Amino acid sequence: MKQILLASLALVTFLIPFHAAAQTYRPGFIVQADGDTTKGFVRYREGKLTYQSCIFKTTEDAGAKEYLPTDIQAYGIVGEAPFMSKQVPSGEGVSNPMFIEVLEQGKLMLYTQNNLLYLEKEDSGLKHLYLQNDDQDITMHIGEQKTVSTSTQHLILIHSLTLDCPVPDKLMLKVRQRLHVPDVTAIVRNYNACAAPTSAISYKMDHSWLKTELGVFAGSYSTALQFNHNTTIHKFYGADFSMTHNFVFGGVLNFTSPKKSERLSVQMEPMYSQERHIGSFNYPRDSYTISGDYTIAMTRLSLPIMLRYTVTTNGRFSPYVGAGIVTDYILDSNVTGTQQTEYYATGHVQNSKLRENEVGTTFSHAFTTAVGTKFRIAEKHAALLQFRYEYGRYLATDLSNSDSRVWLTDKHQGFYLMAAYLFK
Repeated sequence: MKQILLASLALVTFLIPFHAAAQTYRPGFIVQADGDTTKGFVRYREGKLTYQSCIFKTTEDAGAKEYLPTDIQAYGIVGEAPFMSKQVPSGEGVSNPMFIEVLEQGKLMLYTQNNLLYLEKEDSGLKHLYLQNDDQDITMHIGEQKTVSTSTQHLILIHSLTLDCPVPDKLMLKVRQRLHVPDVTAIVRNYNACAAPTSAISYKMDHSWLKTELGVFAGSYSTALQFNHNTTIHKFYGADFSMTHNFVFGGVLNFTSPKKSERLSVQMEPMYSQERHIGSFNYPRDSYTISGDYTIAMTRLSLPIMLRYTVTTNGRFSPYVGAGIVTDYILDSNVTGTQQTEYYATGHVQNSKLRENEVGTTFSHAFTTAVGTKFRIAEKHAALLQFRYEYGRYLATDLSNSDSRVWLTDKHQGFYLMAAYLFK
C-alpha cells in the first residue's frame, strides 16, 4: 500500500509541470506602442510579475515574447481587468514606467498595483490614494497611549477630482478612516455613472470576493503506532505495530477569493475514521521473557487546515500543492491483548489476558503537506485526487506508571490517499 501511495505522489508530481506548461496561456491582447491592438494569447500570472512584463504569443503554437511597459501601451486577458503602462510615482518626485491594473475605467480611472491605489482623471497623471496621519500636528495623550488623528488629504483628493459630479456623503463616510478597495471602487463607479456613463466600464464585477467549493471524499490512512509508556500490567514501550491502512471519509471545503487570486485558497478536510491496529512485543529479562500481542481499535476525528496553491487553473486538470496544520481528536479507544511470561529456569509459560483498556492520549497536533490535482467533469462538478503526509506529536496530560492506560509516543507520521467528488 505504501508503494501505491508513493507511486500516486510521483504521478501527481509529474502532472504539475506538464499542465503548467500546456495550459498557462489564455486568450488576450496587447496594445502596441502605435495604438494597434494585436489579439493572441497572454500567459496567466498573479502577483508582482503581472506589473513587470507581459508574455504574449499570437497563436497557441507560436513562440512567446516578453513585453515590458516601455514596449506596449497595455495588455489583458479576455474577461479580466486589463493592465496599462503608466508612469507610476515611486517617491521623491521620481516616476517609472510600469504596468498597473485597471479596476474602474471612465472619466475617472482607478488603478491598483501591489495593493496600492491610484486615481487619474482625463490623463492628468496618477494620483496616489493613501491614508496619511497628522503626526506633525498637536496630538492628545491618554495615559501612555498616543492618539494620532487620520489626515483628510485623501478625502480632499477625491473631492477635487469629483467636483463636477459630487459623490454622496454615505459613500465618502466609508473611506474616512480606511481605504477598502470595494468602497473606493463604489465611489469611482458612482462618479463615472454621473459624469460620463457611456464610457464607464467596471472590471471584476462578476468576480466574487468569496467562493466556496464543497465536496465529499473517501480514502485510506496509513500509519504505524508507537508507544512510550510501560506499566506494571503491560509493556507497550518498544511494541512493534506494523503499518496499517484504515478507511477514512469526510468533507472538503475550499475557500478562495477570485477577486484577489484564483490560485491561493484555504482548504479544510474534516474527516472521521475507525481504525484497527495489531502489534506485538518481546521484552527479555535476566531470568524470563515477556511477550505479547495487542489489538487497538479507535475512532478518530481529524481536522486538517491547509493553504493551497493551484499551479494552473486552466483546462480540465488543476494540479496543486498545500501545507498546513492538523488537529486530531481520539473519540474512543479499546485495547485488548494477551501476554506470555516464559521462565528460563523451569521453562514454565504463564499466560495472561490484558484487561480491556484505553489509549490515554487524546489530542494530536501535526504539520501536513499535500499534493493533488482537480479534474473538472462539468461546469459545477469535479473530482479530486490527493496525497497528503503529516508529521506531528500526541499530547499527554497525565502520564503515570500507575496508570493502566497506554500512551502513544509524542512523534508520529501518517499518509493519506483520498479521492473526492466536488460540487459548487
